[in-house]
Amino acid sequence: MKNASIVKQLMFNALMMLGLSACSSVVELKYYQLPVPASSSENTASKDAAVLIVEPVMVANYLNTNALILQTSQVELHRTQQHQWLEALDQQLNRILVNELQAKLPETSVTTAEFAVKSATPSTQRLLVQIAEFHGTEQGMVILSGRYSWLVDGGVQLRQFRIELPQPEAGYPAMVQTMGQAVSTLSGQIAEQLKSQPQK
Repeated sequence: MKNASIVKQLMFNALMMLGLSACSSVVELKYYQLPVPASSSENTASKDAAVLIVEPVMVANYLNTNALILQTSQVELHRTQQHQWLEALDQQLNRILVNELQAKLPETSVTTAEFAVKSATPSTQRLLVQIAEFHGTEQGMVILSGRYSWLVDGGVQLRQFRIELPQPEAGYPAMVQTMGQAVSTLSGQIAEQLKSQPQK
């Protein structure tokens, strides 16, 4: 009986140690959102203004995750366990692009496909952005690449893009801030491209 009691005590101690070890190994998750720049201009689009419908942003399969992605070598990508998106990346991108394009194209009515029926006009353009890469690297760079296309007058225009920006400092907060800057750069490129199109 004495031996059995000792064995039970040892098992109890072992289970307690395992429990404490599990508690101490719990990782605190940190959540991030892309920064949304403040709009610097008012929407001056008239009721008869051209309409730009931003279709839902499409992201590569590897970006369909809550985890931030870090490139650790030329061929290796790492899904972070502790650093997570608070909201789906494609939804963040869609909202930010609509807001920034409206700010950069104040005389155009920029909307989403959800409200397309109400706002469509004969001069409506449709924009589709496809993201192939969007992540940080161990060298402190942020990469955003893909293509965007827009449909107008029955024709499709297509442009490729690749944006690389250095982080101002190390760390995931700085990486996310720089990712926001990359999206702003992309929206600026799209706005300039649309402005350069002949007016009907």
